[in-house]
Amino acid sequence: MEERENYSSLQEFTEEPTPGGNRLILEHSDGSQGLKRGVECLRSQTALLILIGFLASICANIVLTVLLIGRPVQGAPPDPSSLGFKLNSMQRRYIQLCEDYTTLGQSCSKTVKQCSECPDGWRQVGDQCYHFSSNKLDWLKSRDSCAEMGSHLAILHTMEQHDELEKEAKRVGGFDYHFWIGLSDIEKEGDWRWVDNTTLQYKFWDQWSSEPNNHQSGGVHGEDCATLDSHAKTWFDVPCEHIYKRICQMDAIQLN
Repeated sequence: MEERENYSSLQEFTEEPTPGGNRLILEHSDGSQGLKRGVECLRSQTALLILIGFLASICANIVLTVLLIGRPVQGAPPDPSSLGFKLNSMQRRYIQLCEDYTTLGQSCSKTVKQCSECPDGWRQVGDQCYHFSSNKLDWLKSRDSCAEMGSHLAILHTMEQHDELEKEAKRVGGFDYHFWIGLSDIEKEGDWRWVDNTTLQYKFWDQWSSEPNNHQSGGVHGEDCATLDSHAKTWFDVPCEHIYKRICQMDAIQLN
């Protein structure tokens, strides 16, 4: 008899001690499960972000090591093709991580930032990424600054590259018309070469000023470095000691 009374009391409590009681218990159960899934999702996302950061750190260390080992002597242009910019295995791993991160984001409530082929703040033209600096340096320091970013001073082999960069330089430059590009005749006067040691395929020298003219205003060393002039839409040779903004360039990461 006592067992039946206890059972009846328990039944009354679990069925509906108050209006909507069972509903409250069920909602509490669903809320706990949702919270648990949210915590698991957040943990997975955090772990993947840590892994991506770790991989990025490894890439940076590899590039820095290669740059230090292959650092050119003063005045000698670096050869980007020999500096290990194309780290194919790391690139493939980065692409896979981006895909995993995007897939994970589809099951989470927070918005996931999409991976892009160029770093933030870089402009993509074709399969290349370009960065327009906000500060000014001389040509040699500009070359080294780009190298420290895992890139090189801009190499313009096509008319499309020249036109796109000229427009962007005009947009972001304001009253600063000149931007350093990776072209010089430091090694041999009159032998203009890009920083990867390739020769000119297209020439956009300013014809009105008979550029390159190695003007005597360049002093003892002459005018051995080239700038892109967004106002005249052409190139000028100027002393390498002058300070201008610069255009850095790197390969875009092909995600498809």
